[in-house]
Amino acid sequence: MRILVRAIGALAAVMSVLAVVAILTTPKLKKIPLGLHMPALAIQFAPFNEIETFLGSQDVRNQIRKGLFGDYFFIAMYWLLFVGMSVLLATRSHAWAVWAGVVAAACATSAAIFDVVENLRTAALLEAVKIQPELVDRVASAGFGKWLLISLATLVLSLVFVRRDWLILLAALYVLIGVTCIYGLLLRQPRFVELSFLLNLVGLPVVAIFFSGWPQKLLDQL
Repeated sequence: MRILVRAIGALAAVMSVLAVVAILTTPKLKKIPLGLHMPALAIQFAPFNEIETFLGSQDVRNQIRKGLFGDYFFIAMYWLLFVGMSVLLATRSHAWAVWAGVVAAACATSAAIFDVVENLRTAALLEAVKIQPELVDRVASAGFGKWLLISLATLVLSLVFVRRDWLILLAALYVLIGVTCIYGLLLRQPRFVELSFLLNLVGLPVVAIFFSGWPQKLLDQL
């Protein structure tokens, strides 16, 4: 199990570094609808006329298209991270632990599938000669499923950190991430969904440091 904990820590570290590099090096798209920073969220939530205008630029389409390739790698990494943490959750000394781990892994796997589908539908949208409402709706429905399942997985995985030391703060962060995202989805407030993504980037380095540096301490309290 120590190997699994260290592997999760290493994966979280790689994801943290890649996220920072992506933020710093990816050219910023101008005039993303709704004042968002993530084009995928804009496609999911913005009015159709704004999406049509936004995707009318070939430069914008090319930039989003390039981002899709790297996103498949990121999907694989967060799926491995969530499944690894689900295994840890299942080993906790509680009657509900195994079922909680199974639910978390199922949500993570389903989220990754929805994410791949969203990317494929986004690629089809970008290749379309004319932006059609049904193409946008297909992307939005897959995106909604992805974010909802990621939120549910995050909420369940917060149970990994429910203990009597400072890691309870990480559990609270995971709960905040999940609740914030679900709130944004249900009330159609994409800024909250975007905020939940940014909060995830706060939790990743903490997981990376603790899991890599003190794996036995984590295992002792499972």
